[in-house]
Amino acid sequence: MIERVETEGALRSLRGLLAEYEEDLPADLRHDEDDPHFDAAFLARFEDAYAGCVAVTVRDPATAILRHLYVRPAFRGRGAARALSEAAIGFARECRCDRIVLDTEAQRLSAAAALYRSLGFIECEPYARVNYSNPTFMELQLHEASSG
Repeated sequence: MIERVETEGALRSLRGLLAEYEEDLPADLRHDEDDPHFDAAFLARFEDAYAGCVAVTVRDPATAILRHLYVRPAFRGRGAARALSEAAIGFARECRCDRIVLDTEAQRLSAAAALYRSLGFIECEPYARVNYSNPTFMELQLHEASSG
């Protein structure tokens, strides 16, 4: 089950998951954010336990950024990452953004990159600076181009 972070309790759970996410990443891929800004965040829940999270930042009217997708190891392989990604994409569509972008390190985070590709993301030009080497920038166009 996916739920949007809207309560103080859910926000505390999100912060805990974000801390786990940072610890799970290779040291050189960790973020330097004490309290990341986001416009929406979602939690995946299996029974009583939160399994993972994702956040979305609307950068400008055309672009949303999918950030901090994380699923606890015990819950991987059960569809939580896909469901969280779809919630983030849905939020970007509700905001009427033209695209949603992300960055990853596709060589070392190959499962994440494969998930993003399966959702229709393709590689794109860098949209921001990152503080790690070998980033892969990806985007998903959210609206079909009209023909005619």
